[in-house]
Amino acid sequence: MIRSQNLNNAFFSSANDGSLEEILETIGFQNQVATMDQTHSSEIAFADSNISYKCDGIYTNKIKLPLVVKTADCVPLLMESSKGVSATHAGWRGLEKSIFEKSLDIHEISSLKISIGPHARKCCYEVGVEFLKTFNNSINKVKDKYYLDLTKNIKQFAFENNINLEDTNVCTICNKEYFSYRKNKTNERQFSFIWI
Repeated sequence: MIRSQNLNNAFFSSANDGSLEEILETIGFQNQVATMDQTHSSEIAFADSNISYKCDGIYTNKIKLPLVVKTADCVPLLMESSKGVSATHAGWRGLEKSIFEKSLDIHEISSLKISIGPHARKCCYEVGVEFLKTFNNSINKVKDKYYLDLTKNIKQFAFENNINLEDTNVCTICNKEYFSYRKNKTNERQFSFIWI
C-alpha cells in the first residue's frame, strides 16, 4: 500500500493488499466508507453516509468518513482542501466530460493538494488515432503508435496554479503488482482512500 506524503489521510492499494474489507480493517475502518457505482461519467456527489453513490467523484467534509475510488487503468485522484476531501475516478471518458474541472469546483484552490495514484501511463497506454481529436496535447507518438498521457492536463493545471501535487508514478500496465484491465482483462481493482 502506498501512503500519500502529500495528503493527511490517503492511501493507494496494490493487487497484493487484499479485499476492500481487509484493507479497511488495516487502516482502522470497518464498513464505514462511502463508495461509488462508477460509470465513466462526470457526475460528482456529496457523501454524508457510508453508502454507494452513482457517480465518478465524491466529496465530503464529514470527519472519519473515508471515500473510496476503485480503479485499474483509470486515474484515482485524491484531493484535499480547506473545504474537505474528494475522490475521483478519472478515465479518458470522464476527463473528456470534464470530471477533473468539476472536481476542482468543490475545492478551495488556494489550499488544494492533489495526489495521483497508480493508473495506465503514457509508457503503455496505447490508443487509436481517433484520440487525437480530443486529447491532441496529451498524446505521445512513438513510431506509428499513439500513447495517452491521462494526467498531463492535470499536472499542467497544478503547475500553473501553484497547487501542491504528488504523483505515485506507477503504471498499472507495466507494473505486475497492480491490476490492469488493458493488460489482462481483469475485473479486479485497486482501492484508493481519503478521509478527514
